[in-house]
Amino acid sequence: MNWKILVGVLIVVGLIVGFVGGKASTSGQMKELTGRVADLSVQVKSAESLKNQLAETKAQFEKLNVNELYGMIKVDGKAKAYKIGDLNKMPSTIANDFVGNTPVVVSWCQLCGTLTAYDREVDGKTLTFEEAGAKNIPGTDIENLHFKDKETGTLWAQGPGLAVEGPQKGTELKSIPMQLFNRDRINKMGVEVWKP
Repeated sequence: MNWKILVGVLIVVGLIVGFVGGKASTSGQMKELTGRVADLSVQVKSAESLKNQLAETKAQFEKLNVNELYGMIKVDGKAKAYKIGDLNKMPSTIANDFVGNTPVVVSWCQLCGTLTAYDREVDGKTLTFEEAGAKNIPGTDIENLHFKDKETGTLWAQGPGLAVEGPQKGTELKSIPMQLFNRDRINKMGVEVWKP
């Protein structure tokens, strides 16, 4: 056999072996890269889905009228709902009410958008609250609705439920947890609604 032909055959065989070997070593890398691309595609789709969900939620909140929501409180197995629109007046309406046997005060602050509910009993005495305007909560630059109780003349900050001036200064009203619902849900639950 001619040495030129032999060299040519060896070169061709070397190329074939190199090509096949290279293919074999890159096929693992190709599978790995394909897997990564698939994972990234799933992540991109998830991110798109989340982005769409956030946009939908934002659109729903923009359509939402806070005055149509109800804050519902439960005390000792009894429940009552308070429509924000009934409290969101000028001047603010304060609900001095009872849920079962528990005296409660429910209020909405237009300045900071807070709906609060507290037990009105302090030191064994049931207090009756009236709107006292907007003031800064002492020690902060937060302007908040304040109310005054008729029994002691103490001034209370609505948001924290804290007595800020008067005989009860430093006393904190006992907070009552509140959940927000729309009218349809309140009707389905059969919850009594406070009337001003």
